[in-house]
Parts: sequence; structure tokens; C-alpha cells
Amino acid sequence: MHARRASARTIAMLRLGRAFGAALALLCVVGTVAAQVASLRVYGTADGLRSLGADCLVEDPQANVYACTYGGLYRYEGERFERVGAGAGLDDAYVMNASPAPDGRGLWVATAANLYFWDGDRAVRVLDPAGSPLPFEVGHNVAALADGAVALSHSRALRATRDPDGHWKTRALFDRAAEQAHPELAELGAVYRDGRALWFGCGQTVCRRTDDGQVRVYGPGDGVPRDAWTAFLRDRRGTLWARSPRHILVLAPGATRFEERPVPPPSMLATTTRHLDLTEDRQGRVLTRSDGGMLRWDGRWERFDTRNGLPDLPPNALLASRSGELWMSYPGLGVLRWRGYAGVENWGPGNGLQGLPNWSLARDAQGAMLFGNERDLHRLTAGDNRIQTLHNPLGEPVRDVFALTLGPDQAVWVALYRGQLLRLQGDELKVAATLPAKLRRIFFDDRQRLWICTTEGVYLIDDLAHPVPRRFQALPAVSFGDVEQDAQGRLWFAGKGGVMRLERDGRVTRIHAQGDMPNTLFDKLSIGRDGTLWLSVDDAGLFRGPIGQGDTLTLKEVEDPLLRDAIPYFIRHDRAGRLWVGGSMGLDVLQDGKWTRLHEANGLISEDISEGGFFEDRDGSVWIGTSRGVSHLLHPEQLLARTPVALDIARVERGGQRIDSGAVLPWEQLPVRMTLSTPGSIAGTDMLKFRYRLRDRQDAWIETNSRTLDFPLLGSGKQVIEVQALDVGRRAQSEVVTFGFEVRPPWWRSPLLLALWGVLAVALVGSLWRWRVHAIVKHKQQLERLVAARTAELEADKRALELARTALQVQATHDGLTGLHNRTSIMEQLEREAVRAHAAGTQLAIALLDLDHFKQVNDTHGHLVGDVVLAGVADRLAHNMRGSDIIGRYGGEELLGVMPGLQPPAGERLQALHDAVGAKPLVIDGLSLRVTCSIGVAWLQPGETPNALLRRADHALYQAKREGRNRVVVATHEGIASDQAPGAAPALV
Repeated sequence: MHARRASARTIAMLRLGRAFGAALALLCVVGTVAAQVASLRVYGTADGLRSLGADCLVEDPQANVYACTYGGLYRYEGERFERVGAGAGLDDAYVMNASPAPDGRGLWVATAANLYFWDGDRAVRVLDPAGSPLPFEVGHNVAALADGAVALSHSRALRATRDPDGHWKTRALFDRAAEQAHPELAELGAVYRDGRALWFGCGQTVCRRTDDGQVRVYGPGDGVPRDAWTAFLRDRRGTLWARSPRHILVLAPGATRFEERPVPPPSMLATTTRHLDLTEDRQGRVLTRSDGGMLRWDGRWERFDTRNGLPDLPPNALLASRSGELWMSYPGLGVLRWRGYAGVENWGPGNGLQGLPNWSLARDAQGAMLFGNERDLHRLTAGDNRIQTLHNPLGEPVRDVFALTLGPDQAVWVALYRGQLLRLQGDELKVAATLPAKLRRIFFDDRQRLWICTTEGVYLIDDLAHPVPRRFQALPAVSFGDVEQDAQGRLWFAGKGGVMRLERDGRVTRIHAQGDMPNTLFDKLSIGRDGTLWLSVDDAGLFRGPIGQGDTLTLKEVEDPLLRDAIPYFIRHDRAGRLWVGGSMGLDVLQDGKWTRLHEANGLISEDISEGGFFEDRDGSVWIGTSRGVSHLLHPEQLLARTPVALDIARVERGGQRIDSGAVLPWEQLPVRMTLSTPGSIAGTDMLKFRYRLRDRQDAWIETNSRTLDFPLLGSGKQVIEVQALDVGRRAQSEVVTFGFEVRPPWWRSPLLLALWGVLAVALVGSLWRWRVHAIVKHKQQLERLVAARTAELEADKRALELARTALQVQATHDGLTGLHNRTSIMEQLEREAVRAHAAGTQLAIALLDLDHFKQVNDTHGHLVGDVVLAGVADRLAHNMRGSDIIGRYGGEELLGVMPGLQPPAGERLQALHDAVGAKPLVIDGLSLRVTCSIGVAWLQPGETPNALLRRADHALYQAKREGRNRVVVATHEGIASDQAPGAAPALV
């Protein structure tokens, strides 16, 4: 006995030593996970979840995601969760587990008190063999099979199948003989369907039941430590995973013994038997929880925790969906979706990237990523998990890094907006040159020349070894925002002076851009492999046109509703021929003629894309700079994959009662409600729309963002509702889905009653006709007399009404004191004349007049005298205006004159206008008052708005007052006016 005990202790020590050695070996191979920041979308009470605790997350074959909560069963419906089954029999609050049927035609739901089968419409409660409810405890679950399910209740397994009548019946899966042979079967803690076999956590061991009923128990001799085994998973490589609170095991295909997958410190496995999910992502990596967050096996364990932006507690449930999303539930937080989990890495302040936004990205010759932003220059060394600020020996801060590019000399050239050009070779950062203008873009052509686009022209460095920038005189000294080289080696420049092309022989060709463009102030460009030039125009969206040998470029606006409202911050083609357009509302990508918008729902750290924030890496991945960090799109082709938009009609009801397709309904004055579902869609309400119509009753589609459609009081007869889902971001739409039913006519419209109504109508019409003829004859003479009298009255009323209308028109458009146009009317006249002047190319001048020291008149002589003065001045001006001129009261003592066709400088005309006010004193009740005025004049400039014109006139008026009043000052196009002495002709400056 003692010898056996000693032997057992020896064996235990040997096993402990082997385990310790394995752990040490594992530490040598465990790598550090790139600490990218997860882009998390949290779904809580505001998103439909009434309970913030979810014990399970499952996905059905239609890609619907379900959450088991303390407040019922919820289904994900496009950036929102909706409770399902409530009112259809699934009313239990505490849902502990769910298992979708393999054929997608139902869901097995385990609650604290019952087992249900929910077919999407109705939930049926499944009872035990004695006819009693099936309660579930923590850790117990249900596994759906092709013909039913296996559920664990009271620690025993029950098999649910349908009887010949279609009702669900249950029986014990293991008989008494099996339990006597294997006592562990009486303490079952988990069940997992593995093809036609079943795996169980039984007691402190693992059990496997084959389809023929044979049971095998795996214990310590099979590599299974004694523990509570509560989760299993068969991955795509055929490996079986088993999970307990303290162990993770794998059983390789064909193997008979489990192997341990120990986790490296400081990770610790969960200390509870609950919430030990195993899930496999789209890349074949297995995830599970630990006490500090999550673990992922990718040939070695990777750890995800607060460093990645995850909550500081372990998740309750994990689900890696087939679409590549990772779903997690956290107690007290709700359900979280890791957006872009499989395809996007995000880097931000939590990773050391300070000084947002990020304007420039590049990879150096040593393989490190460089990030340039408002504050500094940063580097992410290959294999590192934290971004470091680059050492700066320059003695002054590196600010506003607008451009980065790797040069042919294997150095990274750095453009600072303030005008400095830096050169980074390894760790050595030097100032290569300082330019007299702000830098916007740098570009190496195929001759290894460095082109520098600035706010004051384009500069060129011919010799990188001796970087002396010279201004390229053939291009104008205006702001240039972009440069690209086409397949023929020609350079294309986009700037405020238009589009320019530098030929191979050194000649510069000014491109004459034509098309429906608001202006020719270009900023960004890119050239496609098909010879298409893409251009952004200031505040006007995106344009495209074919390039050729000539000097004419015909541009067309890109007709896309999302791009029409966006201002491109960069336009770039990648090596695969895709076009990337970044703006303030997201990232739009053109692939195979189809646009796709990528935003935060797809995993981007921010939808506010930074200017110039695009870099295509050597492996085809793409880095995007934003206002909140940098997103690394690992697999652009996956993000841009054209997945069909799925649309299901989840439920149609009237008065709370479900309607089946093809149903014939009695007439009722109740609306019909249709609820829609889009399985697998992650588009938010702003990017997912629905349109619907009644076939043969309305031709136009009705669009809505709501998933609930109400049809109030449908008429009788056949009703066919057509619905379609529109994914605005992916520019995709679902197939049109139809739902038909029939509504019987009301009883008063039955065929028999309709015939009776017809007979009664004929009789009634005859009686009415006779009565009506008699009444007409009787009143004919009286009507003739009344008509004559009434006609006379109407003529009189008409004349009075016309007089009143005329008076009201004058009152509405004219000032009551001066008789001039009021402010609203004179502004309308100005708007109208400005439109006419722009269209006809004629001159338009305005004069803004202000009476000098008018307040002194009011304070000295009273407001009544002031009113008489204002009216007198208005009368003088009205008589002094030309036939086409218009004068109105702009406000207070300010008057506004609109003078179409007045040719500048019009000195005599303006002086006459000034003299009309102050040349003669005003005599009021024997009192002689000399009144002078200050006048600000401005002529309308091409493209100028009336408000801008008024501002310039107002500035001129202010100048006149500041320099002594009683004068006329004319504003120039720049808004600077000249001061003129009284009586002198106005002049421009």
C-alpha cells in the first residue's frame, strides 16, 4: 500500500516536472501580439438590449446572430438587437443557452425553467418524459441535431425527437445499464455535437458517444486531467478542442490521447466553470477566454486584453462569425462587436501614436512603418507592438509632417508643411533643404528627381546627393496639391492654376479642362491603368476624364450619391488597379466598376480620413491615416468582397396576429405590419435602407430606414407587397422579396348586396331626378334675379379687393416712413440683379449710404424731426436715381442703392448721388438742417455672391466713416477702399 502511494507521488512529480518543462519551452516560442487597438461597437440598452448580461452568442446557418440574456432572446438586426419569440411562446426572461438547427429551420432555446424549439414564428415548449418542464442549470446546454436535440437537465442527457404527429417527445439518452457501466454519465455538464458523435463533460472526465450508442470515457490516462469540462470545438483542421477552468486540451485527428495547450504567463485560465466558450475565426484560429481577457491560438497563444482596448474583465461569451466579425459579451456592458477583427488593425494613442491627425505614411528601407502627423514623426519597428516617437536631433520640433516617401537613395524624405524638407537615413534625421513656401506633396519620378508641390509653385531637386531645390519656372507660382506620372512618363500636376502636364522633352502643356465643373481649382489627382485621370475640384466632388496627347481634357462628374457630398482628401490607385478616395465621411473604393464605402462599421478607427493618409504596403495591404489614428487594412480584397444583401420577411401581422403567405383574411379596419430582417448585415441605419410598394396599386417605391413597415387599412382583394433592401455603403441591393395575401370585401360589398344596392340606387336616382326637375323649374326665375343682383355686388367687391391687394403689396414691400423699398424687398432686388448680371456678364454696382451724425439730429431735435429728415433724404435720392436704379431702406438711417449697368468708376454719378443728400439743407418747420452722408460703393465681381458684395460695400462705408464721414469710398475686389474728401471724385485702390 505504501509502495503504491509512493509510486503515485513519484508519477505525480514526474508529470508536474514535464508540465513545468513544457511551460518553459512554450515561453520560448510565445510571441508578442501586435497591440493594435480594437474598433469596438458596444450594444446596450440604447441599442435594444434590455439586459446587459449575455450568457451565449450563437450564429445560425442564415448568419443571424443571437444573444442569450437575462431579459430574453435577442437577434442582431443591423446595428441593433431585437427581442425575438416574445409573444410567440418564448416569454421566459432568463435564456441560458441556444443551439441553431443544422438546417437553419429553427433554434433550440434553453431557459432557467424550460426547453423550447422556436421555428422563427412560434416557440413550442418541450417536456421531459413525465410531462414536466425541463429546467436548466448554469453550465448545462442543448445541442441541436439533424432530427432533434440532446439537452442536459438535472445533469442527465435527454434526446428530443418528433413523434409521428409532429410533436416533440423526450427520452433518456443513456439507459440505466449505460449509467451503471459509466457512473460519470450521471453527472453531465456539457454536450457538443461532433458530426454523428456526441462529446460530454461527464463528472471530472470527458466522454464520447458514437452514433451506435457506444461510450468511451477519457481520463488521466488519456491525457485528460480531472476537471469540469464544459466546452468543446472541432476546428476546420479536424482537431478537437476541450476546455475546463484550468486546462485547454486538443485531440489531433487520428490520435487517441489528448495533449495540453498550456498558456504562457501572465495569462491565467478562468477560475469558473461558466463562460468557457471555444470559437474558431475565419482564419482557423481558436479563441477562448482567460481571467484577464481573451486568448487566441495561432500556432502559439496570443493575448488580448486592455492593451487592445478590451474591457478590464473576461468576456461571458465569444462568437467568431462566418463573416469575419468577432462578437463578445461582457457583464454590465452588453454585447460588443470587434469591427474589422479579421482584416483591420488599428493604431492610436494607446499604442504610442501621439499628435493626431496622421497625414503621411511610409515604410523605410529597414521595414519599419513611419507615421507623420501634426505633432511629430513616429516609427513602428517590424515585429514591435508599440509605436515610438523618432529621436529628433534638429533642435526644433518636427511639426505638421505632410508627406513621407522612400527615395531611390533608400532614405525617407520628410516634408514639413512649414517648408522644411528632411532626410531620414536609418536613425539619422537631417534637414535637407528649406523652401520659402508651405510643402504639400513630394514625389519621385522615374528619373529619380524629387518634385515638391508647395503653396507657391512647384520645386525640383535634381541631385539627391546635393539637395538644392529650385523653383520650376514653367509652372505658375500658385498652390499645387498633387503630382502623378502616367505610363508614358509624363508628369501631371493639379493646382489652383488648373491641370498642367510636363512632357518628356521638358515642355509644359496647360490642359484645357472642359465639362460641367463649377471651377478649375484642382487639388488632388490619380491616373488609372486604363488612362483615366481622376481629379478633385475645390468643394465640388470627384471628376474623371480620359487623358490623351492633346491639350484638352473632358471631365465628367462621378455620379455617386455618397461621393457627391464628400470632399476628397486623397485620390490614389493601388497596384491592383483599385481607386481609393478618402474624405471626411469615410473611405470609398472603386473596384471592378463598383464603389464601396468603408467606415467605422467595417473596422476603421475613424471615418474622418486625413489628407494624404494613404499608403499601399509591399504585401498589398493598405494603411489609412485618420483624425484618431491609423488603420491597417490587412486584406482589402476581403473588405471589398461583393457579398449579396440578404433580406427576409421576419413577420407579418395584423392586430397582433401572424399572417401566413397566401392567407385569406376577413375584412377588418386594422393595419398590416411587416417586420424585415437582413441576416449577416452590419450596415447601420444610415447605410441600410428599405423600399417597398404594393404591386399593381402603386408604381413608385417608398424608401425608409425602418425595418417595420405599416400598411394602414388595405383595401379588399389580392395584396402583394414587394420589399427590397439597399446597402448604400456597398452600393448593393437585395433581390425583391414578395409577400401575398387576400382580404375579403366587407359584408356590405358582397355580390348579393351589391346587386340590391344597384336596384335601390336606380329607384332613388329616378325619384331624385323628378324632384330635382321640379325644383329647378320653380326656382329658375328667382335665380335669374339673384344672379343679376349678385353679379353687380361681385363687381364692386372685385374692385375693392384689387385696391386692397395693391395697398397690401405696397405695404409688404415698401418702408412706411420713407416710401422706399423695405429691407426684404431691396435684398430681393439685389439678388435678382446679381443673378442677371452674372448671367449676362454686365456690371452691377451697389451704394450703401449712412446719414452722418443722425443720432445727434434725433437727440437734439427729437425723433419726429429725425423721421422727417430721413423721409426728405429718401425723397431726394429717389428723384436722383436713374430709371433702372433701385433705392431701399437697409436699416435705421442706412439706405441701399442698387444700380444695374453702372460702369466703373462712375465718379460723376456717385458724386451726384452724394450731393443729392447734402448739397442743400433741409427746411423743417422753419428749421434749416444740413445733412451729409457717407457712401460705400462696390461693383459685383465674377462669381461673387450678393452677401459678399454687401460686405465689401459695408467695409467701404466703414472706411468712409473712419476717415471723416461726408464722402464716397469705392471698394476694390480685395475689399480695401480709398478715402475721398467731400466733393472729390472717388477712386479705387
